[in-house]
Amino acid sequence: MLNPPQSKNKMVKLVQVVKNADQYHLREIVINSAHIMTMVADPKAAGLHASGLLPEGLHDAQQFSRVTFTNGKQITVIGTPELIGQKAKNVLHG
Repeated sequence: MLNPPQSKNKMVKLVQVVKNADQYHLREIVINSAHIMTMVADPKAAGLHASGLLPEGLHDAQQFSRVTFTNGKQITVIGTPELIGQKAKNVLHG
């Protein structure tokens, strides 16, 4: 009898930009990459960073992406769409 193939772990760790009241903070999240529908650059978050509204410690050239999930929810994360796509690809395709 053949063993069924093991399902690959599709979880990817990202850093999300979160707004609480009038302050922004960062938090690590783990998402299922199979539920990502689109990823695009997020110029709004880049503008917040340029204005000094995001937490200190980020590189001046830091880039951000808006990730849309299959359920329609959107989040902003640190990194370019290409970087996030590469993380997801590495998880999905080893």
